[in-house]
Amino acid sequence: MQRTSAAIAASVTLFTLLLAGCNDDTAGSAAPSTTASAGASAAGSDPGDNIKAGTFVVSFRSAFPKLADGKDDNKIRDLLVDTCKDVKDGKAEDAVVLNIIKRTRTGSTEASKEEAQAIYQMAKLLC
Repeated sequence: MQRTSAAIAASVTLFTLLLAGCNDDTAGSAAPSTTASAGASAAGSDPGDNIKAGTFVVSFRSAFPKLADGKDDNKIRDLLVDTCKDVKDGKAEDAVVLNIIKRTRTGSTEASKEEAQAIYQMAKLLC
C-alpha cells in the first residue's frame, strides 16, 4: 500500500508541476536557488521554488502520513532541499537514500528503505 501511495504522490507531483508550467526553461533554473536557500524563508524565494516545495510537502504528507506526523512544513521542505543538495553534489543514490532515512527519523519512526527510495524519486523530480 505504501508503494502505491508513493507512486500516486510522485504522479501527482509531476502532474502538478506540468500544470503549473514548472517544466519550462525559466522554471527549470529555479532548483539551484531552492538548494541554496535551505535556511531562507519561502516568502523571499523564487515562485517556482515555492511551488516545488509546496508540491513536495503536500505529496509527502499524503504519501507518508506517519513520517509527516509531528513535522511542520518547513521541516518537510528542508528534506527536499537537503536531498536536492545531495543530488546536485553528485552523491550516489544509495547514499542519498540513507540520508533520507536519517533525515526522516523522529524518535523511533523513520522511513523504510522503500519509503526513502520513493521520497528520493519524488524529490529528484523536483530538483
